[in-house]
Amino acid sequence: MNGGWKSLVGDRRFYRRALSVAMPIMLQNVVTNFVNLLDNVMVGQTGTASMSGVAVVGQLFFIFNLIMFGTVAGPGIFCAQFWGARDERSFKAAFRYKLITAAGMCLLCMGVFALWGGKLAALYVTGGREETAQVMGYATDYLRVMLWGMLPFAVAQAFATTLREADRSAVPMAASWAAVAVNLALNWVLIFGKLGAPAMGVRGAAVATVISRFTEAAINILWSVRHRDEVLFTRRMLEGAPMSGAMFWDITRRSIPLTLNETFWCLGTATLTQIYSTRGIAVMAAMNISYVLFDLFTAAAFSLGSAIGIIVGQLLGAGQTEQAVDTDRKLLALEVAIAAVIALVMAAISGLFPRLYNTTDEVRAIAGSVICVMAALLPPECFTNGCYFTMRCGGKTVVTFLFDSCFTWAVNVPAAWLLAHKTGLGIVAVYALAGCVVFIKDAVGAWLVHKRYWVNTLSAKGS
Repeated sequence: MNGGWKSLVGDRRFYRRALSVAMPIMLQNVVTNFVNLLDNVMVGQTGTASMSGVAVVGQLFFIFNLIMFGTVAGPGIFCAQFWGARDERSFKAAFRYKLITAAGMCLLCMGVFALWGGKLAALYVTGGREETAQVMGYATDYLRVMLWGMLPFAVAQAFATTLREADRSAVPMAASWAAVAVNLALNWVLIFGKLGAPAMGVRGAAVATVISRFTEAAINILWSVRHRDEVLFTRRMLEGAPMSGAMFWDITRRSIPLTLNETFWCLGTATLTQIYSTRGIAVMAAMNISYVLFDLFTAAAFSLGSAIGIIVGQLLGAGQTEQAVDTDRKLLALEVAIAAVIALVMAAISGLFPRLYNTTDEVRAIAGSVICVMAALLPPECFTNGCYFTMRCGGKTVVTFLFDSCFTWAVNVPAAWLLAHKTGLGIVAVYALAGCVVFIKDAVGAWLVHKRYWVNTLSAKGS
């Protein structure tokens, strides 16, 4: 890139702006994932079977969560650009679209989980008949309760992402922290039966999570309504409705690839986990432990991808294309640098973290080794994350679909399947070799970003 390494480094003002957007998202994700870690450790104290039951249902909700992220991402591109252009009427129209489609997609997912959730969870359980029955018993109990938290989660995402796009990232962060506090307190009470409550085990963990979902949604909604003169999208929310047919089609045609991308990408990731789980319940438990730590420590680095989508998207909406290109390049460099530091910390504690779990030495050993592999692959993973958000903020959603989910199914999944089923390699080697395909994705992403194909303005002001 032109300018050498100096073109990758910003001034103090640049980092102040970047961190003002990214830091609330980072803190929100770190705190949320920290509670997921505590949930996991708390349930893990009750045994490997209960932890595995929660883990397999967690795979289903991982799919649901990413489908919701994809659903709100399409209209979110327009929200960020309309905010940058100060186009209030279009901003509110995009928000309404986001809220309605998020609720509709959520109800569809609820129906699928209610009807076939047990069968889907069973795909991840491999072991003896008695062991499998025990794990599935816990999984079923957990799933039945968690269904009630899906709709408030969807609504919370619609409001939270729009608040971020309107430069109010601190609000969803505070809502998330409040939800975390509720979840943590209720986990302690309901899982272990404290303060006179019955010991509910995995069902208690699910009840705590559902209540925290309602808490988060309520805070985001109430703040938005009470501060409608600040954030616009709740001020005379139906003003200008319905949106024009042209805008509806434009948002829809760019949103569908993103929703499909998140759906197929998370299905691909879930398929990878299922492939690894065929090596036994010990491997499933170890992967669960590893993913919990991975999610916690990578929340900061991956959050910069969201910041790219907001900051660069606003610049594109305002018609400042050259500044958008320069800002994007520096944010990509910052994301990789943060990832490298986090990777070192992950590797340093890889042998200590699995000891928090009441499980076998075999599970702990596998988890520790997988965490080391995750740490080594984190910087290239974060670079692809930044490239994905770069292309997405310009509305190039078909390209992101090909770059992300199509690559997962065409390269990642076949590589993992061949290594797991056609070689005698151990699970750690299989995971490491399958993960190395990320370097191919890095090369493609770097080329796409460098060619500036993503530089695209959607708002009338920037056109």
